[in-house]
Amino acid sequence: MRNERNAGRKPKVTDEVIDQALKRYEKGERISNLSKEMGISRQALYKRIKGSKSKPVHIEYLVDGTVTTLIEADFYKEQINVINYASKLSERAFGYEQDPDWDRFKKFLEDIYLKECCPDNDHRLMLENQRRFSLKDLADAGTKQGYGIKTDDFDEIPVFEFTKKDLILLRSDTDGFQMKALTFDRRYFVKSQAVIGGVRLDDWAVEIIATKICDQLHIPCVKQKHCKFFYGSQSFEGVCSLNFELDGYTFVSFESLLSRMNRSSIDDEFIKLDAISKLKWCAKMLSEASGLEYEKTERYMIDLAVLDCLVGNVDRHTRNFGLFYDCSKERFEIPPVFDSGMGLFEHDSYKDSYKTFKEAMNNVYVAPYGEDPFDMLTMLKNEYDLKKLYPKASHIEYGNLINTEYALEYERRMQELWQK
Repeated sequence: MRNERNAGRKPKVTDEVIDQALKRYEKGERISNLSKEMGISRQALYKRIKGSKSKPVHIEYLVDGTVTTLIEADFYKEQINVINYASKLSERAFGYEQDPDWDRFKKFLEDIYLKECCPDNDHRLMLENQRRFSLKDLADAGTKQGYGIKTDDFDEIPVFEFTKKDLILLRSDTDGFQMKALTFDRRYFVKSQAVIGGVRLDDWAVEIIATKICDQLHIPCVKQKHCKFFYGSQSFEGVCSLNFELDGYTFVSFESLLSRMNRSSIDDEFIKLDAISKLKWCAKMLSEASGLEYEKTERYMIDLAVLDCLVGNVDRHTRNFGLFYDCSKERFEIPPVFDSGMGLFEHDSYKDSYKTFKEAMNNVYVAPYGEDPFDMLTMLKNEYDLKKLYPKASHIEYGNLINTEYALEYERRMQELWQK
């Protein structure tokens, strides 16, 4: 007869006690001994233990405090059920995948750990009754119960391993290369450190410093996080970021926009201008090509120039700035700043051989203006009220990722100029 009224004597042991009994049982203790110790029948204890093992776990995946995906994970049967609430693919737990399998769920756990290393994205998991949980604890539980999730897979720094087929770009010239790839679910864009003349650069650290400075200046940027990039038998330092293309954005370079307008940055019209006039010309071209307000495109060019001055980035060529095109809304948008790693002398494999700071500065300039960064920042301060544009950044913090002599001297001088 079914007990629909839930009548009769209630269980004598709590769920916590059952969890302890389960752990002892898995270590080899007999059900009969445990049941005698707890004062319940062997059959009742076995039923409770089996029920605790097979109980599905409900996981809420949150973005900026809002539940975007609900996951019901049955670790005993290795099955999941997924309900998506978000329309943006990048905000869903499994991106474009509608019916992920168990192996994909295990990969998802690794992705979530990456997000916990990237708190600026504010992606979180909530388990059961709105209780925040440790992903490592979940992994430990899975390992103990034989679910195949290895705690060793969760490291302090995210690790990505790629093969030749995964690489989407391998920048090569006479003496250098840099590998770039997308993760298997297309959620993350991963970039290895550059190698020039056989020297591994710390450009990945400059990317993180640039992100830190953007946060201080409230400049929208693609958040870059430190990671490990494995390829073949080699390990590289690197950075990872969310893949903006997953949400339907396409990057259109400034050079491509100019080409559509039958204009060029190598024409005399541009070359003969002074630095500030060049900045305004670029802003005007962006506005004309996109229909965006000139004030917005000018602010974008100012943000780029200020950041490149602060980190000494020499690689802001006309193909790594431009506009986003939103395919779903069929319109152009101002993109977040990205690709700022060739700074603080990490563009130059001979940086350690210079005898003076002045000598090291000989190859540092702000593109596409061709100006010394200290001179360029002074021009920007004279033309624009930077303290008004960036009111909350009276002092610039670089952190301690790069501690080479000339990089520290560059930071000191730039901080001094910024505060004048």
